[in-house]
Amino acid sequence: MSSPVKISGKSGWFSRSGNQNDVVISSRVRLSRNINGHKYPGKMDRDDEQKVCSKIIDAFEGFDDVDDYGISEIGKIKPIDRRILLERNHLSQDYILHTKKNLIISKDNLSSCVINDTDHLRLSVFDGGLEVRKCAQKADIIDSRLESKLDYAVSFEFGYLNTEVNNLGTGVRASVMMHLPALVETNLIEKALKAVVQIGFTVKGFMGDEDHSLGSMYQISNQFTIGQTEEEIVEKLENLALQIAGYELKARAEMFEKKKTEVEDSVYRAYGLLTNCRLLKANEAIDNLSALRMGISLGMIDLPIEVCSSLIFLSQKSHIQKMIKDKDAGADETLVDYTRAGYVKDIINKKKL
Repeated sequence: MSSPVKISGKSGWFSRSGNQNDVVISSRVRLSRNINGHKYPGKMDRDDEQKVCSKIIDAFEGFDDVDDYGISEIGKIKPIDRRILLERNHLSQDYILHTKKNLIISKDNLSSCVINDTDHLRLSVFDGGLEVRKCAQKADIIDSRLESKLDYAVSFEFGYLNTEVNNLGTGVRASVMMHLPALVETNLIEKALKAVVQIGFTVKGFMGDEDHSLGSMYQISNQFTIGQTEEEIVEKLENLALQIAGYELKARAEMFEKKKTEVEDSVYRAYGLLTNCRLLKANEAIDNLSALRMGISLGMIDLPIEVCSSLIFLSQKSHIQKMIKDKDAGADETLVDYTRAGYVKDIINKKKL
């Protein structure tokens, strides 16, 4: 029997290095699956939810490495930890409110499975940098083990059956989170993202939208899962990410060559603020860490880039509240901002998490 879900403080996909990590912050592959003989979420009653949940948990508990996973009802996970899982992209805003539903998450925080959300089962695998292929391989291993125990809803014509038309077929949604400050600064971001959409991918801003994304971070993913194999989806996204990363690196180099003083001023201002301020708001932290991250990639700042990436996520509100053992969602904002400032400063000065 596996242990309950526990949230580790500093480990997770955001703290890992990977290919092209100066531009690609993280990769994720998500599989959507449903089980034959049961109504889909949204139409299920409580009895059917429990039956589906039991089948999926029993399948996981049959794994040889079941001890590497934690399994809990959402309501048995502390509210602060639920919000941390939201900030780490394991749970959705709506899902954390459904206390009777269940989450399965690996103890290394690199894979998770939500039960009876939009579909019966949504399995996600994360990693740092451009590692879509590695995520897909790991997801396929877990999925194959589950499929040997679960009767998935599959159609010869439409592939895996899901509640959303976009997820028919393979049910694979692959995505990368990219850091594109130079394309934003040179006003090339709109052109780049328009091209992404035109070839069948979607763009989502980080705490914003595709027009203005906080920290110049953008998530790019395939729009449809039908009509192409998992390998094709992964290869197309990987090639697209490499192409965009090339544009971004070229834009950074040109900016540094033509506007060196302005770039240095932006980066060193961010470094000065992050290592000297006494109060630091979440949005302010993300924007300045974004500038610092670009400075690291340009060789201006001596700090591991994965440490900077980690701070973007570890400095979000719920992570800071957990740090100060504040269980109240309405925590004193000044205390949160003060703690965030001290934490970010300490990590940058130590150069490690």
